[in-house]
Amino acid sequence: MFFNHCHVFPEGAFGPDKKEIGTLPELAWFMRELDIEKAVAFAPIPGWPEYLEECLAGEEPNAWLYRQLQDYDNIVGAAAISPTQSNACELLEEYIGKGFVGVKTHPPAMGFRIDDPAGDDFYARAAELGVFVLFHTGTHGGRLEDYQPLLIDNILWRHPQLKVIIEHMGTPGGPVAEVIGRGFFDQALAVVLNHGAPWGSGTAYAGLTGLAKPQFRELLAEAIQGAGAHHAIFGLDWPDQNGRAAAVARYESEREVIRSLHLTPEQEEEILGKALARLTAR
Repeated sequence: MFFNHCHVFPEGAFGPDKKEIGTLPELAWFMRELDIEKAVAFAPIPGWPEYLEECLAGEEPNAWLYRQLQDYDNIVGAAAISPTQSNACELLEEYIGKGFVGVKTHPPAMGFRIDDPAGDDFYARAAELGVFVLFHTGTHGGRLEDYQPLLIDNILWRHPQLKVIIEHMGTPGGPVAEVIGRGFFDQALAVVLNHGAPWGSGTAYAGLTGLAKPQFRELLAEAIQGAGAHHAIFGLDWPDQNGRAAAVARYESEREVIRSLHLTPEQEEEILGKALARLTAR
């Protein structure tokens, strides 16, 4: 199994009473405990959690992640870069050159509009390098108009070879069990369908992170059917701020929701790692 979407942080980023939450040693433990072979870790995005900047002590987040990953052969990095920041292309080239497999973006947290022309050089370079750009989609504060998934369609028309993951598929994503509503799901699915066979280049992937909840079961099934299992990628949204037991329980619940779909073994293998392995192969 090869899973996407693990947030990692320096020790103490969640506060002195939760020093181990989100650290790489904890992720490694989680993977061993649940027989997860490989994972993608995201560089932290400035502003969260509360003590992040203090713990980074001035180190650039991507540089911190790269340095920390040297001790973990089965965890690969994805850079955190805003497409519109002035040094976006330089950061992209540096960290892809160092072995990172893609880029995590979070429009409301990073404060950019998805289809802002100021990001075109970045998207063009990512397409040339053949690496994915993941967009956090789904309600998460900020102006909704700036990060509705339909804007990704504009990007893909301008950069048809760009590989994108539409994470959370527009739903109110995250680990909160009580979240409800479709959010922007229909927009996200429309973009995946529009840029998949037979209409497009097949470069849009359904990011299933956060969908394997009982209340989203039907949306999860629609996303897999629409994208095809070969273009659907499960992510952990690790860690759970309540600790190890809560993280394990959430994972087991999500796997049970996936099993309830009665996918073929081949489909399960695709969403649980094969699709991500192909996407990140270089």
